[in-house]
Amino acid sequence: MLALQGIPKNINEPLLGKISFFSTEKDNRSETIIVDPKLSKRKLKSYVASIFSCIDIDDQLKTSGIPIVYNVNNIHLLSEGDVVEILPNGLINVFYQINSKHNLIFVTSRCNSNCIMCPQLIDNNEGNLLDLNLKLISLIDKSTEELALTGGEPTVIGHDLFHLILACKHYLPNTSLLLLTNARKFSDLKYTHLFSSLGHPNITIAITLYGDNNIEHDFIAGSKDAFNEMVRGILNLATFGNSIEIRIVIHKYTYKGLLRISEYIYRNMVFVKHIAFMGLETTWRAKANLELLWVEPKEIINSLEESIRYLAQRGMNLSIYNIPLCLLPKNLWKFARQSISGWKNSFDSKCLTCSVKNQCSGMFESGVPVYSQYLQPI
Repeated sequence: MLALQGIPKNINEPLLGKISFFSTEKDNRSETIIVDPKLSKRKLKSYVASIFSCIDIDDQLKTSGIPIVYNVNNIHLLSEGDVVEILPNGLINVFYQINSKHNLIFVTSRCNSNCIMCPQLIDNNEGNLLDLNLKLISLIDKSTEELALTGGEPTVIGHDLFHLILACKHYLPNTSLLLLTNARKFSDLKYTHLFSSLGHPNITIAITLYGDNNIEHDFIAGSKDAFNEMVRGILNLATFGNSIEIRIVIHKYTYKGLLRISEYIYRNMVFVKHIAFMGLETTWRAKANLELLWVEPKEIINSLEESIRYLAQRGMNLSIYNIPLCLLPKNLWKFARQSISGWKNSFDSKCLTCSVKNQCSGMFESGVPVYSQYLQPI
């Protein structure tokens, strides 16, 4: 997430608003954070806050009671229509970037599993993010094509998740949603029925599968019954006609079983919309457990080729993410995709000379130092 820093004045609580570089209509000012304004103090009072790039500001403005952040670094990174949160310490978190295709709603850091390669730090002091996220959704530009709901595990907030989806349906009727989940909560048929009854016109549920049996899946998920609950959840979601994507993260504990996982999906979940094979994101627990998880890129190729061939011959919709083209045989290039998330399409400096960089999926930003020694520009 993009973050800027400045010097705060008169900010006693977090403030959320939409960025504007211009004076806005009076009715819109209560949700607008204006950048480098040249307005009277009377008019500035009607805005959520004001952001200044200048090193210092007038003392009268500092003591006016108007929420202000000045001496903000890299203010040029902000765009008209971005949505930001200003904290009392002057930190400006950019929650939504209008010119980006990889926007998300961070539902919670909490989770009902404990995956050995989880990239998300758990914040035990995060509080309830529902009101913040509902306000954020109301400020997001209506032309946004896709929005991800992620965590942690979004379903641990229970029925509050429904409020977020209904808010998206109301404020962003043309925006497709991608819900990233372990699907365990959907083993509750009543919960799945209520979820499915929300009637969102374009939502895909993306679920990560770690094995074709409970022993392997539960070990990686770090939680007993994770596999059985996930399978019941997937079948319940399918019963109500939901669009489902299966994700398979490739690491030392999964790469040898890719074909078995693929066979299991085709035998039991032929209804899924999409199957994604994904490289490892090496942050938080994955970084701490990297010695246990890492496998040489060349070692995964045979299993990956077999799995792709098996599923492709049966007409399944397939993709490979976060594995550079130079580490894949050419017969798999047609399945390689660039992620919608910019930080998932990162490159090493040696990639600058590569002739297929524009088509390459790159790596997770955190994985660049790990993959660097294996990269061979084409």
